[in-house]
Amino acid sequence: MRPRLLIFTLNFLTCFSQEVKVTQDKKFVSLQAGQSLTFHCQYEGQSGSYTMFWYQQKLGKGLELMGYSVSKNDFTPEKNFGAPWTMEREEETKSVLTCNKVTREVSAVYFCAASYHSRQRLRCSLQKT
Repeated sequence: MRPRLLIFTLNFLTCFSQEVKVTQDKKFVSLQAGQSLTFHCQYEGQSGSYTMFWYQQKLGKGLELMGYSVSKNDFTPEKNFGAPWTMEREEETKSVLTCNKVTREVSAVYFCAASYHSRQRLRCSLQKT
């Protein structure tokens, strides 16, 4: 019998100051090693430019940023989160996080978040780096 992986997500992250509600599609997933895993996240509320983030939290550890998307069709992964992880953002308000082949190492809690950013301000800060 193959061990099953337990994966949790929390879908209550809400940015009250901007009146934006962030939701994820899964609260609990149990998979066999080698299967694929997909999380869907979306925000709704005020219009504007929102950066979307994905975080991983392993048992007994703090949140770790997996990657972020400043706009549609954009994704910047953190260096520890390349393959087998991918992130897509084909629509401005929706993001998809996928692990093509789960292993025991991906057993964790996953969070999606959205934060308002001025694209103008973000461009300036990127040029200074």
